[in-house]
Amino acid sequence: MTRRKSYSVSQLNNALPIPIEMNSGEDLVTHQRNHESHITDVRVGEHYLVRGSTTTTSSSSSSTGQYIAWQIKISINDLDYSSIVLYKRYSEILQLYYDLQSYYKGDSEIVIPQPPPKDSFKFERLVMSSSWLEDRRNGLQWFLSSVLLDPVLQKGPVVKQFILGKED
Repeated sequence: MTRRKSYSVSQLNNALPIPIEMNSGEDLVTHQRNHESHITDVRVGEHYLVRGSTTTTSSSSSSTGQYIAWQIKISINDLDYSSIVLYKRYSEILQLYYDLQSYYKGDSEIVIPQPPPKDSFKFERLVMSSSWLEDRRNGLQWFLSSVLLDPVLQKGPVVKQFILGKED
C-alpha cells in the first residue's frame, strides 16, 4: 500500500488555515469605515410573562404585578454567531420611539415609523385571545425592523442606547 506524496501534500493544503492578510496600506479611519459592523436582521421572538415588581429607568417609575417581556434577536453582519439577544417590555420599545422622535425632531428627511398601538394587557384577555399576542409580536417585529435596519437610524445614539443600554 503506497501513498503518493503529492496526494498527501494536497490534503495537507486543504487542512491548513487561511493565511492572515496584512494591512493593505489603509489608515485606521478608512479601515473602520470599510469594515463597520451593522445590523442585518431583527427578530421578535417569544414573549415571557414576568411577575413581580419592576422599576423602569427611563421614567423612574415602579410597578408591581405582571408584564410581558419580548425576546429580540439582533444579528450583526449576517453572522449567526454575532448576535445580541435583548428582553424588552413594550414600554421600553415605545420609549425608543419617543427618543427617536425627540432626537430627529428637526430632520425632515428622517421618517420614524409608528410602533403598534398601546393596548391594555389583562390576563383574561391573554387567555381569551391567543391572537392578541401574535398581533402585538407582528407589530413589534415590523416597527423594530423598520427602525433597526434603517442605515441612518441604526448608527445613531438612540438606537445604540436601546441596544447596549448605555450612552456613547
